[in-house]
Amino acid sequence: MKKIILLLLISFSIKSFANENVLTIGDENVSLKEFENIFFKNNDLESFTKEYLDEYMELFINFKLKVKEAESLGMDTLSTFVNELEGYRKQLSKPYLKDKEFEESLLNEAYERTKYDLNVSHILIAFENSSTKRTEKEAFDKINNIRDKILSGNITFERAAVMHSDDRSSKINQGNLGYFTSFMMVYPFESAAYNCKVGQICGPVRTKYGLHLIKLNDKRNAIGEVQVSHIMFKTQQGNKEINETAKTKIFDIYEKLNEGQEFEDLAERFSEDKSSAVKGGKLPPFGVGKMVPVFEDASFDLKKINDYSQPFESDFGWHIVKLISKKPILPFDELKTELKRKIERDSRANLSQESLFKKLRKDYNIVRISKRIKQIKGYGEKSVFEGNWDGKNAKGLIFTLFMIDDLKINQQDFVKYLVDNQEKGSIIDELYEDFINLKLLEVEESNLSEKYPEYKALLKEYRDGILLFDLTNKLVWGKAVEDTIGLNNFYESKKNDYLWDERVEASIYTCSNLEIAKQVRKAIYRKQRNQIENSDIIKKINKNNSLNLKIETGKFEKGENKILDNVKWKKGISNDIKSEKNQIIIVHIESVLPSSTKTLSEVKGKVISEYQNELDKNWIKDLRKKYKFSVNYDVLYSIINK
Repeated sequence: MKKIILLLLISFSIKSFANENVLTIGDENVSLKEFENIFFKNNDLESFTKEYLDEYMELFINFKLKVKEAESLGMDTLSTFVNELEGYRKQLSKPYLKDKEFEESLLNEAYERTKYDLNVSHILIAFENSSTKRTEKEAFDKINNIRDKILSGNITFERAAVMHSDDRSSKINQGNLGYFTSFMMVYPFESAAYNCKVGQICGPVRTKYGLHLIKLNDKRNAIGEVQVSHIMFKTQQGNKEINETAKTKIFDIYEKLNEGQEFEDLAERFSEDKSSAVKGGKLPPFGVGKMVPVFEDASFDLKKINDYSQPFESDFGWHIVKLISKKPILPFDELKTELKRKIERDSRANLSQESLFKKLRKDYNIVRISKRIKQIKGYGEKSVFEGNWDGKNAKGLIFTLFMIDDLKINQQDFVKYLVDNQEKGSIIDELYEDFINLKLLEVEESNLSEKYPEYKALLKEYRDGILLFDLTNKLVWGKAVEDTIGLNNFYESKKNDYLWDERVEASIYTCSNLEIAKQVRKAIYRKQRNQIENSDIIKKINKNNSLNLKIETGKFEKGENKILDNVKWKKGISNDIKSEKNQIIIVHIESVLPSSTKTLSEVKGKVISEYQNELDKNWIKDLRKKYKFSVNYDVLYSIINK
């Protein structure tokens, strides 16, 4: 009972603080909820102390002070800021302008379909072909007539595909499209095929290509993805000599493989697929329907890694394939992100949008004023259909066309939309529905902050972040780079902190062997007498082989170069040093440099960084004087109980 009472007390104390302010800056209050959103996003600690919260709060105050200053300077009203924030707002709003339940169902449907491969034949009757423009009714009449003949047994599906299909490949494959899986066909075709039973004829199904009859020949568990290497010799249709030579070559290679010769080596030396030969015959991974059937079958029939097939012939030539890897269909959680991307690029995305519009039409009250749309049609229906209306004759139409809740949409808004979006064959009633959908989306967008607190918080984070970046860039980062006088003054005040330790100016000569080292040593002596430079030495020594000599030159402190750390720092030329790779190294120390102050150019990056820190520190000090702020520590520490 005692524990229960304590839990209730803690729960009550947490709830009582939930809507309280944790920080006040000037006239702005920051609620505990806003602070928590940012705090927990940046901290995944299981527990934390008051001291940790105090430190974080100090950083948060600095952040808020800078944002406050940016607002006081009017930076949140600049067009550059407004445009940038609008770009982010558009991106952030996208996940909220979707029917999430519908998208989830599409995602699950897509994954279920990836578990199976279908073998399908089809007959296509296009609405348009090269000889005539076919109307939709004519297409339906024709395809239904074909379907009736097939079902009555007067003709086989395959023969009908050869005789009637507008898919030219049907003349060769009798309408058989081979195996495919989800996302490989347009969505209406895919859906019809996956809802069909093996042996059944389904349709007609309408797609953007026309009308289809679909016959499901086979449905199997998905074969997944495979990666193979191959060796290929090309054939040429009708050329018996080339084809026989290719066959002889592939069987010769097969014998060499059976004798134990390396597949990759043979592929590189002999394969006529030059793009893969240089990689030992390796091809990119592929799944169902990505290769010609005979190549796909041979690849997926291999059971063990490094197994290779017998020679086989495709339309492109003779092949032997070797298995590199084989992957089954991944679990849903691992495939989810990829499926989402595919849905966004697929026609399914339009279905998702349509589902959202249906939802919005239920969420909002739409009042249409029918006589007002009739007025617009009276002025522009014919011209819109022809795709050439300029809308000028409808300038007098300035009344409310429809309302979404309390929002009034003017006739002129729709006139402008018609002018901008008309095409030949456009129908005003259809464009009217599209326009209503567009306005519904705008209304929903404007209400996102009220409907979704997490979206409102995220948008505010982006807003404050942009303001912070812009002002900090102006007063700290950019200033430190552009303010040369200030940078020089800062360097002068701190230059005793920027010191070189003792250094050597040296050249390190790495020679491929002892003979090269002898030649290099002679050249170094000539260099000492100012007769030649290092560039002359390397040019001469590497004339026949670029790997004979490597030269590293510069000024070095202790710890910067292992070789120099192991030689005496004295002006002169070292003895031969044998490296771990059996190379010969010669070190020429040209001078020993005492400790000295680094010039600004030598240490500029560090000076700029420290100058930025100094500017930032002074800026924060000024802001803390300029704006009053207070922290409610009781509210702040309530986070610990959570």
